Amino acid sequence: MKSEKLWIYLTYACGALSFIALFLPQFEIVVWEKQVKGFLFLWGGHKNFYTDVSLLVYLVAAMWGIGAAGALFWAGVLLRRRLRTAIAWMNWAAFFVAMELIFLLVAAEEVLTDLRVQSLQADSFARWGSWLSFAVLFILLFLPGRTKKALFPSPR
Repeated sequence: MKSEKLWIYLTYACGALSFIALFLPQFEIVVWEKQVKGFLFLWGGHKNFYTDVSLLVYLVAAMWGIGAAGALFWAGVLLRRRLRTAIAWMNWAAFFVAMELIFLLVAAEEVLTDLRVQSLQADSFARWGSWLSFAVLFILLFLPGRTKKALFPSPR
């Protein structure tokens, strides 16, 4: 696939998906004894379970997510200019998405820990937001290398 526009649009699409994932539910928490279900969003949701998660955890996760979306949009701009640094920005975006997912897992684990302290059995299940971020991360395992190979072939 040599089409330059294809790689640019794929990069923009990953950026858009990464941005959209920020507004979707990240995890579903189920408290089995009380038959209570609720969602964790990037801006909270833990209060439904009477648990305490530092707002800093959500803020850091949001900053990583916004950074990932921004890095992907910037990579698309750099690809339009035919600059190789776009590949580095895609790799940074993959790192940012991974860090976002780690901090979201920390928030979910904080809720589960607080529920265990209350002697309640609970589980967390990934929802659309975290699945979408994971899909972007998976795509970013291959997209930078393929883009580099297609648009910036090494001279031999």
